[in-house]
Amino acid sequence: MTTAQANRRALLLLAAGSVVGILLGVAVAWYERDATTGALPDGAIALVNGRPIREEDYARAVALVERDKRTEVTDEDRARVLDRLIEEELLIQRGIAIGLVDANRAVRKAITQAMLASSVAESVSVRPSEDELRTFYVENPSLFARSAEVADGQVAVERQSMGIPTFEDIREQVEAAYLQRSRDDALREYLEWLRDEAKIALAPEVRP
Repeated sequence: MTTAQANRRALLLLAAGSVVGILLGVAVAWYERDATTGALPDGAIALVNGRPIREEDYARAVALVERDKRTEVTDEDRARVLDRLIEEELLIQRGIAIGLVDANRAVRKAITQAMLASSVAESVSVRPSEDELRTFYVENPSLFARSAEVADGQVAVERQSMGIPTFEDIREQVEAAYLQRSRDDALREYLEWLRDEAKIALAPEVRP
């Protein structure tokens, strides 16, 4: 092989290597783009260790920033909001990983309260109709007789002699009692479902 042929072969190998490198680079870039954007589940704005940050949570946080600023939200604001949500998720995941949920009573109480609120939120999301309130009022007379005594302690004897207040007089109390009953029923139903789905073992001395 002459020197010219050797140089020509070297140039061809170099060119082929460059093309392969470019193609590999494009493939890696495409894979990474697909891995970071195409893998997101529906309704997610980001994934943190496989856990989604929901678009609705992100939108709610952006809306809070906009309300506080009272001006148009910038791209920098949105990026900062997303960073905070990611950091929040990282802290929660770390807290779970180190057993904070199991060991810290304050954390357990906060989670319990949040779960209780979440479990009953749907039950009171729809306001009761007038017919529902009137039916509840008629079916629970003793409940409202007691509330009338408490509300007007100084004239309790006089109010009792008059009987149960009319629906129109205590409509707000009726609605409050109705919603409380709905919350209680929803919570009891939810806790019973959790028990049915769980595996609970009791020590012999506390078994029924």
